[in-house]
Amino acid sequence: MNRVLSAKKIIEIKSLQSINIFWGFFIFFLILNFTLATSFNYSSTMYMSSFAVYIFLFISNHISIKNSFHYCIHFGVTRGEFIKASFVSSIQRTIIMVLINIILLLAVNGVITAFNVNNFTMFSWSNVFTGHSFILSNIWIDFCIGTFVSSMAMLSGALHYKWGLVGPLSIAVILLLSTTIPTTRIHLLDVCKDIFVQQSIGSFGWLLVAAVIVWGCIYLLLQKVDLKR
Repeated sequence: MNRVLSAKKIIEIKSLQSINIFWGFFIFFLILNFTLATSFNYSSTMYMSSFAVYIFLFISNHISIKNSFHYCIHFGVTRGEFIKASFVSSIQRTIIMVLINIILLLAVNGVITAFNVNNFTMFSWSNVFTGHSFILSNIWIDFCIGTFVSSMAMLSGALHYKWGLVGPLSIAVILLLSTTIPTTRIHLLDVCKDIFVQQSIGSFGWLLVAAVIVWGCIYLLLQKVDLKR
């Protein structure tokens, strides 16, 4: 257990700093865009914080597993312990980002309502899924998507460690080509229909199932990968 916690600390050694930098820049540009939109009466400005969070989670998780796996193993952490540590770290990072994002959404919407701003919108999933709780629906959807994105980022980092850029790029090409298969394409369209037409936020739960499967693939991959010198 101590080694799992040690590995978790190694993985997160720069996590807090990167989160602070990300939100610092994001809030700066958010305030800048809000000021410009309200000062110069732009027709309409939309800010999308959730998508920025997903991008951050992908990059940070990809880098963390690619850079920390070799280091942790050489310090006596087993591969299984590293997987446990990286999984816990990934979930923790996702939860932190999701909670900060919902606080930011609430704050911005509060300012927009208080000052009656009509030409600036902070995109949230509740804009798509009407009739659901603003807070709960956004937290649930961001968590599901963020967890899945994080698992894919960890898989990408593991593939990068084993095969270099060829690994993640090959998987990306395979996923893109798989959408050309009629059965796969029809299934994806059905899922999108359930989500956006029927407004079923429960459909996002499948992303958590997919994330668990991806983590199983990561475990099998890192059990076989050779350490680089």
